[in-house]
Amino acid sequence: MKLLQIKAAYNEKSAYEIFYRKEFDYSTFLEKFNYTAPKIIPFQDTSNDSYFKIGTISKETLENYTAINMQEVLGTLKNKPWLPLQQIKEEIANCLFVKYGSVSDHDFKYDKGLYGWMNIMKFSCAQVRTDLWIFGMAFYRTRFRLKQVYLKRQNKYWATTGRAIVTRDAQKIIDDFIVQFCDSADTALDIEIESERTTPRPKERNVKEKGPFAKLTDIAYKEIRALVGPMLNHTSSSDSRVHTYNTLAVPIRSRVMITQPDKVGLLLEAISIELHDDAMVELDNCEKTTCRYEKMTNDSYNYNAKTETHNYSKERAIIHKMKPTETLIFYQTSKPYFTFDTMKRKTAHGIIDLKQQLDENAQKNWHDLVHQQFALAAHTQYQAFLPEIELGGGGTELNVEDFDVLLETE
Repeated sequence: MKLLQIKAAYNEKSAYEIFYRKEFDYSTFLEKFNYTAPKIIPFQDTSNDSYFKIGTISKETLENYTAINMQEVLGTLKNKPWLPLQQIKEEIANCLFVKYGSVSDHDFKYDKGLYGWMNIMKFSCAQVRTDLWIFGMAFYRTRFRLKQVYLKRQNKYWATTGRAIVTRDAQKIIDDFIVQFCDSADTALDIEIESERTTPRPKERNVKEKGPFAKLTDIAYKEIRALVGPMLNHTSSSDSRVHTYNTLAVPIRSRVMITQPDKVGLLLEAISIELHDDAMVELDNCEKTTCRYEKMTNDSYNYNAKTETHNYSKERAIIHKMKPTETLIFYQTSKPYFTFDTMKRKTAHGIIDLKQQLDENAQKNWHDLVHQQFALAAHTQYQAFLPEIELGGGGTELNVEDFDVLLETE
């Protein structure tokens, strides 16, 4: 697989470098991100691994994606058995339906009795010719344990137990791993680009220096920003301490796509498993310039009484017809869940289990956590769409250029 090497579009940067800098350069985000987590997180140990790849793929290969040789596309994977190869293959196949497409996962889970993990990934692709797409991907995988809590001394030894967490703990842990992901992607991107600059490449045919480009219209920018909103503060210490959690999971998938109107149906069919029927119907049957969908539910019918797991779902989506030849689709979806920690209380009759209730405060804490994580995932991965990235809601307007995807005129 050869990277597309072309003359600079501006600032003597090649078209592929412009694209990758917009997709995988997190330096501006990190400069504005109010990050203090490492000072207070009681990690016992952590382990992590990462993977980064950029390349090109032809239309002919995409049309026969079932025969794609993943080793040819990704290189040797002997030391990366954890990579979701089938997911990567499907995302590569989806490129055929888009002029620009990007998907990202922020998957956080914690289990007091085992360990926690945070998997972050981003895959993006763009059409640079009628027969060629450029793509990039970044993966970061972390497992961690928190320091155990010492209980009352029993005989000669101290008893210990796993550490329950509150929503604010989860937010600070996630912040830490997002920063690690961003640093890892930045470093890998610099290495890849420097390698491409110093490696002679044969000239590719028929690629125009200065576009034309597919841009988000001003209205499209406003629609996405209105849906996502600003970055949100962490839950306050006093509010988060009210409830503690034994298990807690917030897996979030975000997706942005620019496609031709006649390919919307095919594209939605390809990703239909990710959204509930109501959201799919809203996107597929939209007859207005813009259609929106947003909903968060407590799936009480799916409550697991045995494990006392509270299951939720949250989705927000927008479809916007930017012009006769381009339609924008953006959505985020998640199925978060938690179980309360069972606390112990000493009484005159002995030690009893004290169960927490899903009261109004607990519901608010949980909703605040999920909303904050949705905004964080979107602002981390799609800075070009959402330049207000300073933690705390007020935001700082940055001089971020319009998000440009190099396309050939059809």
